Amino acid sequence: MLINSSSISRDGMNFFNRLTQKLFLCFFVSLSFFELKADSPKYSAEILNVNFSKNRIDFSVCLSRPFDWRLTPFVSKKTFPGNAPPWLPDPPRTRHRITWGTEGMFDWFQYDFIQLGNYQFTDEFTVRTELWGGRVIIGKFNPKTNTLLYDGLEYVPFLPAPKFTVRVSENMKTWETIESDEIPIRDSDNGDCFRLSINRVIKKSEYITVNVSYQEGTER
Repeated sequence: MLINSSSISRDGMNFFNRLTQKLFLCFFVSLSFFELKADSPKYSAEILNVNFSKNRIDFSVCLSRPFDWRLTPFVSKKTFPGNAPPWLPDPPRTRHRITWGTEGMFDWFQYDFIQLGNYQFTDEFTVRTELWGGRVIIGKFNPKTNTLLYDGLEYVPFLPAPKFTVRVSENMKTWETIESDEIPIRDSDNGDCFRLSINRVIKKSEYITVNVSYQEGTER
């Protein structure tokens, strides 16, 4: 996948104007813990929001992978103030989270508050929830965008984090694996995405691959 200059931040344009920088995405998928049907959508990914600086490259890898929305937790795209003193210069932000439980129970959670209730899937893309106290909220799942519209907010799936391996090459023959000290961060603003950072001096021309491997493991 070639990076388009329109996806690069203004801070990185000076570097991009002086360099021929190409970014490719190689995709490897392990299906060992997914139960897929023949008509399941294929795995795919794209790279978004590339930022260059002198010794650092930041980018998001956005995934498209099959999942059952009726079994998947969701988090809101929108963030809200977290539990922090008001005088902090950059206080943490939090997201609302919906989790479908067993026996028709679900919970809606924010950092300091949780609501419980019952839910029922009324058709393929609709869920009816009733919070304890009697309030009824209807949720609509959009299979094209993989988002859930619930109580006026858009939610995205909270799926297990895959393993990302970044490699670089100047000739596409010999490749160097780049180890990152930073754990990929969820970029839920853009959906099922993860933000990656690598510390590397920008060279005149270079190829970068991101291998995405779905292996059973912990969420991040």
